[in-house]
Amino acid sequence: MPNEALARKIYSLQNKIVRELNNAHIFLEQAQPLLIEAKARYEDSKSRSNRRYYVPSVGRRKFAKRTDAELKDIYAHYTSNGLFEAFLVNSVSQFESFLGDVIIEFLKHYPMRVTETTQGMPACPNISPRDLVAATDKDALLQRVFSDHVANVFRQRPSLYMAYLSKLLSIKNDPSFGDYYEICATRDLVVHNNGVANALYIEKASTKARGARGEKLTVDKEYYYDALAKLKKVSGAIKRDVEKKYGKGEREA
Repeated sequence: MPNEALARKIYSLQNKIVRELNNAHIFLEQAQPLLIEAKARYEDSKSRSNRRYYVPSVGRRKFAKRTDAELKDIYAHYTSNGLFEAFLVNSVSQFESFLGDVIIEFLKHYPMRVTETTQGMPACPNISPRDLVAATDKDALLQRVFSDHVANVFRQRPSLYMAYLSKLLSIKNDPSFGDYYEICATRDLVVHNNGVANALYIEKASTKARGARGEKLTVDKEYYYDALAKLKKVSGAIKRDVEKKYGKGEREA
């Protein structure tokens, strides 16, 4: 059954996440030449002296000493990998928020669907009779239930929460989803394992795994930009199937 209000909202959410991902790309394209230029200045420096650089500290002002050669290495790290690793973590976090917003928006329109059980997914939290009676705003109570439920959903691995989202919104298992699982698995390695592939990465990434166990996986400009394109493709697949079922979305006024 068509639901133009839901289609419009998800259209808006999809446009928002695409814009955020594009913003990251635009910023990096603007920032990289400046950083590479700064690195070149340190590469050409003949100085061996330590320079003082302000660093954060609790309770007092503090400085760290670095030579120009050390500054060159710092710039080399961040312009080759470090900056892209940090942006990958942030972009995946933004994308997970987008997916969560899509689920919550759907549940606002079809609240009884929150009671459905899905294999591998935690059941929706129960509302105690005390909370129900004491609630002065039943809508706010329902929103809290949705938020708590979605938070529990996103504690599961991506393949499970994407299956749940697909079931709720009647979204097909698009080939781009496999790329998303690998991107999330790489994000987890950056955060928890210094970028070194482990058994959990191999399991999560499945056929999309980029290396064997124990191998250091690179997150550089090429990988990150490719990940941005793949994340946008996932969001496009969601919007496409929502429009097929609920109607064509248009930009909100």
